[in-house]
Amino acid sequence: MNVIIDLKMIIQGTVSSIVFANEETGYRVLRLDNNLTAVGVAPMVSVGAEYKFVGEFVNNAKHGKQFAFTEMTLMPPDSEDKILAFLGGGLLPGVGPATARKIVKKFGMETIAVIETRPKELTQVKGISAAKAQSIAENYMAVREMQSVMMWLYRFEISLNLSLKIYQQYGKDTIATVAKNPYVLIETIDGVGFTTADNMAKKLGVSYNGTFRVRAGVVHILKVSAETDGHTYVTLPDLINKVCRLLRIKMEDLTPTFNTIVNELCIDRVVVSVDVDGVQGLQLIRFFNAEKAIAQKLLLLMQESKQPGKIDDLIEHYEKLQGITFHETQKAAIRQAVTGGVTVITGGPGTGKTTIIKAILYINRANEWSTQMLAPTGRAAKRIEETTGQSAMTIHRCLEKFSHDPHDSFITQDMVIVDEVSMCDCLLTASLLRKVLAGTKVVFIGDSDQLPSVGAGNVLADIIESGVVPTIRLTQIYRTGEKATIAINAHRINHGEMPLLDNQSSDFFYCNAETPEMIKNEILGLCSLRLPQYLGVDSSKVQVLAPMKLGVAGVINLNQCLQAIINPPADNKDELLYGETIFRVGDRVMHTVNNYKQEWVKNHEEGKGIFNGDIGKIVTINKLSGEITVELEDGRVTVYPRSELAALTLSYAITVHKSQGCEFDAVVIPVVSGAYMIMTRNLLYTAVTRAKRLVVLVGKQENIQKMVGNTYTKKRNSCLNKYLQYFKNMAY
Repeated sequence: MNVIIDLKMIIQGTVSSIVFANEETGYRVLRLDNNLTAVGVAPMVSVGAEYKFVGEFVNNAKHGKQFAFTEMTLMPPDSEDKILAFLGGGLLPGVGPATARKIVKKFGMETIAVIETRPKELTQVKGISAAKAQSIAENYMAVREMQSVMMWLYRFEISLNLSLKIYQQYGKDTIATVAKNPYVLIETIDGVGFTTADNMAKKLGVSYNGTFRVRAGVVHILKVSAETDGHTYVTLPDLINKVCRLLRIKMEDLTPTFNTIVNELCIDRVVVSVDVDGVQGLQLIRFFNAEKAIAQKLLLLMQESKQPGKIDDLIEHYEKLQGITFHETQKAAIRQAVTGGVTVITGGPGTGKTTIIKAILYINRANEWSTQMLAPTGRAAKRIEETTGQSAMTIHRCLEKFSHDPHDSFITQDMVIVDEVSMCDCLLTASLLRKVLAGTKVVFIGDSDQLPSVGAGNVLADIIESGVVPTIRLTQIYRTGEKATIAINAHRINHGEMPLLDNQSSDFFYCNAETPEMIKNEILGLCSLRLPQYLGVDSSKVQVLAPMKLGVAGVINLNQCLQAIINPPADNKDELLYGETIFRVGDRVMHTVNNYKQEWVKNHEEGKGIFNGDIGKIVTINKLSGEITVELEDGRVTVYPRSELAALTLSYAITVHKSQGCEFDAVVIPVVSGAYMIMTRNLLYTAVTRAKRLVVLVGKQENIQKMVGNTYTKKRNSCLNKYLQYFKNMAY
């Protein structure tokens, strides 16, 4: 059937096969039973089901005549064969071909009417309980409803994945809710930004200068400030200026409604008003809850903790066993950790943090205390496990255990040691501390001079600055010998001194390169041949840490160049183009977002959770389905469907920010001329401290000097410091 309405055509047909499906975008190529090919975005399609399509015929240069549809509606089947094909096509959970045949045999052409209006009658079919009958009816209505909602959202160029999030939030009320106020999506759906909601509002005719838009602008600025700048709150003057720029309105036009809208947001518990040093600000409720929870839990943990016996005797015995002599500061750190409720131990490379952890573990064992070792990333957990001999896991994986076993709801060990805590944002820290029982000792270990966490908050720095939690700062360098230059140079950089660039050591080198092109070429030679030969390792042990993503010596270009030389194309290597990235079997890749639901296997163990910063190697690529299988460094194997490939990136070169918590055998750092706010001392220090055996700086000395002299640090607005002081004062 072909009908023309307002220059748009309507065709009808049964889907005989799905030729192509992109689960990321929802785009599908469908072969119909009338020999037509329909192409467009379709959220859910069942082979054997009949649909009505609205669109137009187009000529594809490669595939010929196709019907490009913009709307698609599931049609009620008009024959028993079509009903059978529809029900058994896999669209309804729990209804396979066998069950479908039983239902159709019983009800014939009345099948759909029974499912829609009289689902209880389905219990007349053998094997269908009352609960299953209700489930079949609900799933059928949900499919029709979801398809209608998805096609409606597609009008606004909303992706399939985002459409699913919106539908899961609002269900059958999606269209009514969004049509009334599309800006509400900014508050409720992660991934919907102001531009998307604003475009929807224009198409729907929602008032351009209405309060909905101003409210959305306020929430959007708060979310973006957290995501891009790490702020957990924004001051009112800054917020007003940013909202005016975002909405493209004058201050005098915003002022009359701003206070009213802020009051409404506070009443609705979307935001909380805060006062920091006499300056008013707004904080999203999730950050307020997180920072408040951290402060309250830390103070609770400091109030009660059991005491070990014979601490000094055990420290002395450990010194004799290891043939070492602790500095008084190190002894103070050990004593505080095993006697206090909460302790922070901070220091740069070579200051003995790992040795202190080992001593703490020794004392814990002597007192028959159990210890849970945690770190923010898989690499950091693996490193601390290797250096201490104590099993460790990521914070995410520790928390993920509790989602499977409701009876195992708290960490039961006597002490929790968190390494690389500078990487922990406020949301992650709050989630962890909620699982720590009162009476458990918590030891935070990290380098407060490194870059702050990627996520919002300034946890380690705030805790130290508050003066509320006992903190031991290690300053003495204990690492000695010919391979101590990494630690020495890291501390020189941190103190504003140029690192030693005389190439007299065996672990720290400098290569002069005058231009970005020369830097790139030098790095290609170092990573592919010279450093692997020098260290006697595979090229995968050499990591490029670049300050910037763009440019000749930036992450994106270096990844492409390193891939071409380290893992070139070959007939026996499958590869897949995704966006502008070619993924190839053998490539080093990094996972860039937290995915708590992604499944993995390791030997006979199964689990869920792949997290930001996990690094691995592509082992297989299914070019037909678009699936990529990755083996992570810890041996876990996980599969990425095409819809999840956006979470993967090549990792021959990564940004310094992405390297936090990691340690690599060799680190190569391109030092280029760049923005003052990026090329900082803090960033250079962080990059150098990621190296275990060797560092190579590549660039001009004057650019290294500029970085060493650049003390710029982007201030983060956070409230944890103030909450710690506030709740402590309340206790007195």
